[in-house]
Amino acid sequence: MVQQMRSAADTTLIPDFTPDFRTLSSLRLSMRNRAKPTVGRIDFVCQLTLYFPEVATFIDESDFGILPLEVGAMTVATKDALNRFDLLAVRRYLVFIGDLFERADAELQQAIQIAYLENLFLGEKSYAHVEARYMLPRCLADALKKSESHFERLAAA
Repeated sequence: MVQQMRSAADTTLIPDFTPDFRTLSSLRLSMRNRAKPTVGRIDFVCQLTLYFPEVATFIDESDFGILPLEVGAMTVATKDALNRFDLLAVRRYLVFIGDLFERADAELQQAIQIAYLENLFLGEKSYAHVEARYMLPRCLADALKKSESHFERLAAA
């Protein structure tokens, strides 16, 4: 009898929850719209060292503390991977930079746009660069298009 009371009490405490599509969609949307923490220079260097220690070795001691030069290490690694046609490494680098770009503060966004995107893609027409353009995350593709249109307007003037 005690077990019957316990099982009856258990079912009343936990309501029957069967999520529908609308509930799951709203949960997914709320998780996507959640504010992500802003990433700055120190975070960039820490994450670069953590995820790509081989790239962090490109940063000289004299370059440390100068954000465009630190981002430039990632540019050198990506160019090296493009020259070797190692598209898997290129994809990993682009996804990493894209994730940081979405959460970056203004200084890091500018460094990524100039020292990475413009330095890597402007004026490049090789097959590896064209393939890499298709792999760009949307945020980086939009930033690159913005830079290209800016330089086209300057050239036309």
